Amino acid sequence: MRPIALAVVLGILIATAGAGAGAAAGRFDAALAPAKQPAHVLNRLGFGPRPADLAEIRRIGVERWIRQQLDPAAIPDSPALTTRLAPLESQKLVTWQIFEQYQPPQPLVRVIQPNINQLLPADQLRRLQTGSPDERRAIIDALTPEQRQQVLIVLPPNVLEVLPELRQQQERARQIQNEVRNREMQEMQRKLRPPLSELLTPEQARDVQLGTPDEKLAVLNSLPKEKRTLVFRSIQPQSVPDAFKREALAASNPRQAVVAELVEAKLQRAVYSPRQLEEVLVDFWLNHFNVFSGKNTVGVLLTSYERDAIRPFVLGRFRDMLLATARHPAMLSYLDNFMSRSAPENAPGFGGGGVVFTPPGPNQGLNENYGRELLELHTLGVDGGYTQADVINVARAFTGWTIFDPQRYGEFQYNPQMHDRAEKVVLGHKFPRGGGEEEGVKIIELLSAHPSTARFISRKLAQRFVADDPPQALVDRMAATFTKTSGDLRAVMETLLFSREFMSEGAWQAKMKTPLELVASALRALDANVTDTTALAQQLTDMGQPLYGRVDPAGYPTTADAWSGSAGLLRRMAFANALVAGQIAGLKVDAGAVAAQGVRRALTELTGYEPAAETVTAIQDPSAEPVSPTVVIAAIIASPDFQKR
Repeated sequence: MRPIALAVVLGILIATAGAGAGAAAGRFDAALAPAKQPAHVLNRLGFGPRPADLAEIRRIGVERWIRQQLDPAAIPDSPALTTRLAPLESQKLVTWQIFEQYQPPQPLVRVIQPNINQLLPADQLRRLQTGSPDERRAIIDALTPEQRQQVLIVLPPNVLEVLPELRQQQERARQIQNEVRNREMQEMQRKLRPPLSELLTPEQARDVQLGTPDEKLAVLNSLPKEKRTLVFRSIQPQSVPDAFKREALAASNPRQAVVAELVEAKLQRAVYSPRQLEEVLVDFWLNHFNVFSGKNTVGVLLTSYERDAIRPFVLGRFRDMLLATARHPAMLSYLDNFMSRSAPENAPGFGGGGVVFTPPGPNQGLNENYGRELLELHTLGVDGGYTQADVINVARAFTGWTIFDPQRYGEFQYNPQMHDRAEKVVLGHKFPRGGGEEEGVKIIELLSAHPSTARFISRKLAQRFVADDPPQALVDRMAATFTKTSGDLRAVMETLLFSREFMSEGAWQAKMKTPLELVASALRALDANVTDTTALAQQLTDMGQPLYGRVDPAGYPTTADAWSGSAGLLRRMAFANALVAGQIAGLKVDAGAVAAQGVRRALTELTGYEPAAETVTAIQDPSAEPVSPTVVIAAIIASPDFQKR
């Protein structure tokens, strides 16, 4: 882009995004012009307009399109999207299968330590512990060399304190054992990551590391998958051709591969799914019930979390989604509730049958993390009328909600041995002594029906779909619907989407796109072909929104003040330039075909509505020399018209 054009566009963007985005551009009682409505709806119910979607919504009408989106099960699957998602193997698995099939390549050396009771008769063992030094020496001396070695290794050191020569032999025996164990570990490590020279001929090794893409593909395609796995662990990631990047990541870093497939599925659905409202709502609720992929084994648990605890409920009942997230191991692990235990004086003796899994280690006591976030972030809101005592008692009610074997199975389990059975009072409701798992369920029901929850959830939805500071009258009507329908989220969304405030001048361009919304809308507008999302995901990280990577339980902010800083806007400009210049691996766009229509026509096609005259002039001054198609499209994507939604 010409420096002058870049400076002008960036100046307009910073000025308008920082000051105007998130604020109402007009009155909420003034109806939005019909010509703007298709783009408005596609920017709010979806990840931005695509040319085909604009044509469809103009054909069938805005209201009918909205009603179709509110019933995603009736919208046919996209064969193209199904094809794009098909290679994502971890997306098809339940949690225990992901644990089993995506184990990190770590050497496993099993050390079988014999039991001292199996090595010596009871009377000899007793004399070793209580006999005189001569008696102890006599027992050791009478053993065969092999028995002697085994006994010395497992014998408690205090038994030989009075026999320094045997104590030295014991130390030597343990040293030998450690040396053997280290050799076995090294051998296992070698088997997991053998030198490339043991796997390939010199010619193959050269081609797979330094050859052309075709030479690399020829070598890799000639190998069985088991050998390819070993090769991928022995070469640099940048040497892997695009066709094998997913398999290579699964071989070298399986847990990272699971998250990478989550990211790919999310981006592919955002760009290509015909069920746009469903994808927007999955993103909204996943952010509302945020968990961080980098903590514990949450990255492995996230596949099920999104698929089983979020997606089925986005247009269902809030209570059901709240309970599903409360019970899901991803949430239990992220907020540490799986380790939360009763104080010893309130814990019962184990009175149930079956197998339970209790986290190893000392009793770490009560953990308030989930109790606090359940009240503050998931239901009532920070001003919802609860106290610190409520936080503590909610946390006590959820003791025992834990995870069965979090390193191998990762399934919900209620463990009565960990539960606090003493009396509790939450928001004035008494839970008598002796309760169990049902206490947590009753609290979920209590919070789901609370007026503060209705207001908090309604405002948050209105803030996402209408404006950063949504009209209170709309929030009140949504909250009334929430209460009347017992938290029916489809009914709440109908109240929102068919309101005068939603389709008003006040809502028009009142929101600034998050990095995810910017990226997805740019790809949709340009009708991009996305074949790999690795580089695209890095662009999102660079812009401050790594997918599934938010540490804060509050999730990513959706208001303009969080995204309109000058540094963030510069990164957005860099993304626009890289996108249209073909510098982002794994996707293709045809910027030239759009730009060939002229700036005004290109702006209209990409945004879905007639642009402001000053935006057209900022991108290309009619009196200046012509600019390249890539400059035009990059400037449009970086323009205020495109950055807002």
